[in-house]
Amino acid sequence: MSSSSISINWTPMIMGFVAGLISRLVSLKSGNTHYPGYPSGYISQLALAVIAAMIGSSVLTALIGKQFTAATFLTLAATQFRDVRNTERNTLIQEEKLILVSRGPGYIEGIAITFEARNYLAMLVALSTSAITVIGGTVVGIIGGVIMIVIGEIFMSGRHIGDIIEVEPAKVWFDKGTLLYVDDVMMMEVGLPHPRERYEKEGLGVTLTPKNERGQAVLWNVSQRQAISYEAATAVGVQKDVGYPEQTPLCRMAMPASTGKAGLSILPVERDMDKLIRAIKRTPVLEASKWNRISSPVLNREEM
Repeated sequence: MSSSSISINWTPMIMGFVAGLISRLVSLKSGNTHYPGYPSGYISQLALAVIAAMIGSSVLTALIGKQFTAATFLTLAATQFRDVRNTERNTLIQEEKLILVSRGPGYIEGIAITFEARNYLAMLVALSTSAITVIGGTVVGIIGGVIMIVIGEIFMSGRHIGDIIEVEPAKVWFDKGTLLYVDDVMMMEVGLPHPRERYEKEGLGVTLTPKNERGQAVLWNVSQRQAISYEAATAVGVQKDVGYPEQTPLCRMAMPASTGKAGLSILPVERDMDKLIRAIKRTPVLEASKWNRISSPVLNREEM
């Protein structure tokens, strides 16, 4: 009997396709760390979700049907998803020129990596669900698909700043007339009197204190602090325009003490401290600093 006449059970493929598509659609949400933000963006991401789910669900069916050439082609097609990362990175880099508070290269790379990984996750969920369906049948396949979707979401949900760093309100004040401080963290020198008056009347400040060694390593990462500044500005707005550097939100370490503590100062449009703190706590921990640890003098004293 030829391979073309082999009866193929399409149920595993259908089950895997549905599970993979749902896995991608669950994460298809817009926001500061998510794309798309326009209907055309949703269409392109929906198309990628369909392709990823189709590839993942088809591999096992192709192998069972002894269509080895088709299975090889599908695995080669999967490698093309690396272009998704490049496209997303290039788009966000172009946007950096048009926004007042930039995300920073570390944040952009993290978003781009996540986009690529989401498509691979959809393929893995589809493949796993189709395999479970082949082994256990339709009912077991449905249960397995739900479990795989949940596991995938847990796996892709990274840590946030609030998990490893304490974020607290702080006083904004000036020393020696022009040095801007947030509590005991010196931020910058503000030479003109008008910006100083605005900081004193409308400025907000918070301190960021690491809960552990990993928290300190995260704060020492410049890209991470830029991401925090971006999220803060997105949440409460910023009274800034092109050519006014003293109005830029700034997240800076306490120096020269090197205690691991940081401060953030901002001139917000919406003067809402609770909203600012929530936004900072929800900032994702970037890949570049996620696994590092730095021993802090303050933390060492607390452990003694």
